[in-house]
Amino acid sequence: MTGLPGDEMSHVRSVICGICIFAGATPAIGQNSATSSPTFGVTGVVTDAGGNGIDKAEITLSSDKAVLQSVTTGPDGRFSLGSFSPGNATLHVRRIGYEQQDMRIAIGSGGHSNSIPVLLRELPQKLEEVLVKSDEEGRLREFYDHKNKRNNFGRFFDRAEIRKQNPSYASELLRSVPGTQVQASSLGGNLIRMRGCRPLVWIDGQRIPGAELDEVTRPADIAGLEVYSSNAGIPAEYMDRNNGACGIIVVWTKSQ
Repeated sequence: MTGLPGDEMSHVRSVICGICIFAGATPAIGQNSATSSPTFGVTGVVTDAGGNGIDKAEITLSSDKAVLQSVTTGPDGRFSLGSFSPGNATLHVRRIGYEQQDMRIAIGSGGHSNSIPVLLRELPQKLEEVLVKSDEEGRLREFYDHKNKRNNFGRFFDRAEIRKQNPSYASELLRSVPGTQVQASSLGGNLIRMRGCRPLVWIDGQRIPGAELDEVTRPADIAGLEVYSSNAGIPAEYMDRNNGACGIIVVWTKSQ
């Protein structure tokens, strides 16, 4: 930069020094930035009194009445809520048919992620008794009228019995019915045969010709099930002369 007049040379030096000062100040910003705080995972498993994982239990994590995260458990009862900064929180666990659990936890306690075992206890069967009493006086009155008849030849499954057996398919309820064969179907579910032929299926008073039980209903949808493996004892309103000796299955759904 030789050969410049004195005033111009002074101006150039001022600009260069200004750039040097600005460039030198940049590292100081990074040094003053806050370091991110550590986070810790919150996971666990929900089981019943027998140690079995509970599927579809609702898990909610909250702090100061604000919801941080909500998930549901998988088929094995396990859940993962994610990672959070250290602090106190409340874990809410609930599932229909079980007592709700509310647990205080300290996230990151001891510098480790939290793995939380949760035990849910079944609600007393008194609740089921109330439901059955209501059904007897309400929309399932016909089901209970048939069930309570003397010398009936049917096999009856109410809410309590279906819940106790906990079948994957509705057809599995019929394995204990005399004269009934339950066979695996290549299309999923099972085929039901009574004395070698397919029984007639009725749902909420409607005849469903040519249907397999597993094609038209699931255990979770059923409030009551009547099974007659022959024409003996079939209620008059469900008699069908064209059905021969194949029997019938009468389904009462929860949403009728």
